[in-house]
Amino acid sequence: MCPTTVPVTAAVSGADMDDAVLAKLRASRAAIVSVLSDAAQAEAAIDEAGDRLTDLLSSASSPSSSNLQSKAVAARALRARIDRAVAPAEPLLAALRRVSSLAEEAAQLPENPADTESAVAFVDRVDQMRDAIEDVVARGDEAVRRVEEAVGFLGRTTTKAAGRGRVRRLTEAASALRAVYETEAEAMRFEGPLDEALLGLQDLFEAVLLRLKHAAPADDAGAVGDTDEYELGTDDEVDAAARMAKTLAGNDCLDICVDIYVKARYRRAAKAMMRLDPAYLKAYTAEAIDGMEWEALESSMALWSPHFHVAIASVLTAERRLCARVLAHLPPAVWPECFAKIAARIVAAFFRFADGVVTAEREPQRLFKLLDMFDAVARERERLDALFSGESATLVAIRERASEVERALARAAAGVFYEFGLRVETHYIAGAGAGTDAVHVPKIVRYAVNYLKCLASDDYRGLMDTALRAERERGGGGDEDGGETEGGGGRAALAEAASNVLEALHRHVEAARKVCADAVAGHVMAMNAYWYIYMRTRGSDLSKLIGEEPMKRRYKTSAEEAAWEYQDAAWSPLVRLLGGSGGKAWTPDEAREKAAAFAGVMEERVRKHGAEYKIPDGDLRAQIKAAVTKAVRGAYAGFVKANEKAVAGGRRELLQVDAVESMVRRVFEAMGDGEAVGMGRTRSSGRARRESGNIEGFEAN
Repeated sequence: MCPTTVPVTAAVSGADMDDAVLAKLRASRAAIVSVLSDAAQAEAAIDEAGDRLTDLLSSASSPSSSNLQSKAVAARALRARIDRAVAPAEPLLAALRRVSSLAEEAAQLPENPADTESAVAFVDRVDQMRDAIEDVVARGDEAVRRVEEAVGFLGRTTTKAAGRGRVRRLTEAASALRAVYETEAEAMRFEGPLDEALLGLQDLFEAVLLRLKHAAPADDAGAVGDTDEYELGTDDEVDAAARMAKTLAGNDCLDICVDIYVKARYRRAAKAMMRLDPAYLKAYTAEAIDGMEWEALESSMALWSPHFHVAIASVLTAERRLCARVLAHLPPAVWPECFAKIAARIVAAFFRFADGVVTAEREPQRLFKLLDMFDAVARERERLDALFSGESATLVAIRERASEVERALARAAAGVFYEFGLRVETHYIAGAGAGTDAVHVPKIVRYAVNYLKCLASDDYRGLMDTALRAERERGGGGDEDGGETEGGGGRAALAEAASNVLEALHRHVEAARKVCADAVAGHVMAMNAYWYIYMRTRGSDLSKLIGEEPMKRRYKTSAEEAAWEYQDAAWSPLVRLLGGSGGKAWTPDEAREKAAAFAGVMEERVRKHGAEYKIPDGDLRAQIKAAVTKAVRGAYAGFVKANEKAVAGGRRELLQVDAVESMVRRVFEAMGDGEAVGMGRTRSSGRARRESGNIEGFEAN
């Protein structure tokens, strides 16, 4: 029987307890020696009686001789019975002395748990003590049985050789041996020195397990796939721990052995994970997640993936191998269950945080970190299945839990993307007519385009498509086109969803354009927005996902239309003021009036137009400038040529044709406002300018 608790203090010191045990052993030995002494005296008396009977038989008559001979045979039978009864007593005493010696040796625990030789020697002494005690129990039972048989024989024999006194003494001897067997031997087996030795072995087992520490995680723990596997402890330390576990289990201490192992190893595994400082795992409810600042939540979600990788690929993998080695001598079902108890508490912390993120608000900025977490679980799927393989109910539950978390993260990612599309779709309804910026690219356009570009990159495209298809299948739908796009990636779901978001952006731009009080400003905003979408996505993964030609047809064409409408609204009035581009002839007064009006409008354009309207993209601005210059300069040159005689007296007041071109150039230079970087593109060479997108019909000739 194994001790169920490990006392920290005792009412009696160890020395006093040892003295008490030794005192009991000495008393038992004295009783047995007394019994043996009585048996020896009885044997001597029987020998004397036999000698006397022999003398009497030699001189007695034939009937008397026969009677005496019968008594002599009975006496010899009694002597043989007594000899058999006391024969096991001496080996029993020797076994008791051996137990006493081993108890004294086992009273001293190894001072240093790192000394594996001392630890193994201590385990050997405990095993020897157990064997010695079992030997005492077996011999004691044999001795008591033999004496009881002798007493029973004497009880059935009524001869002078077997006097009542001798029968009484042998009965007392049998009672004494029975008392030793039932008290001392049983005490040594369940409450005596073996019990104390097992308590010490439990402390030593725990100390050795706590010495087996995990390697410090690398600083770049986020480098998934670079985590090196390692073994816990040296072979000598593991072998020593295995010997201790085997000895404890062999002494009815299996439950205590398992409890010590699980507590000690979970403590070490938890400390190894705490070196990564995963304090964020404490906030795992949806309310706590929503209450965090975005910077803090982003940092937490970014740390979750590499920390989860370290836990699965490093810490728990090492714990599994250690568990299999240390508990190898126990029943086969023990070590998987022990490992499951250790691992369940570690992975539960990660899964709780993932549950909190999944059930929190569906904010669009959380999508990419959600995909990172989804990717982390998906990448660890094969390792998770191998790590938690087995028929243990706890291991099966962990595998099912991991699959559940993976599906939940995919659903959450799809839900956040749908929420993003919904917000883009409804944005213009809530704010398109309320003080929108009527010149620059709307912020929602910039945000959504860059959002989709990042989502269509190699890092996230496959993950997002998998999440969308999983959500579509969960909802009972499927890819309506029934096929996969080139590359075999099955991107139809993401391509369709991204196209829907871009169409929502198009509707937003048109809505903002319609409610703009200044038509010119509305056209400039639409032109900038569509050109931004086209140029930012051209040649990108997003354009390849949706299709280069559809993107060009949709957004470059829209930019061209907005550019023509801008030119018509802002510059065509000047051309019409001069009578069109055909060079209409006016009367002298009308010609001078129109020339003066044209000059005034041009001067006003130079002062105000560039400040009010902006075209940040240099390529777009240069193309429109060339077209406007051609139209305005041509119209003015035709006007001057057609009305040369009518304005002959005031040529000094007329603008020169080259001056008109210079003024148009100044207007468009002011429209740039140094914001070429705002479109996300810079030009450093003529070749780069030639390779930029041209608006059809606006090329400089």
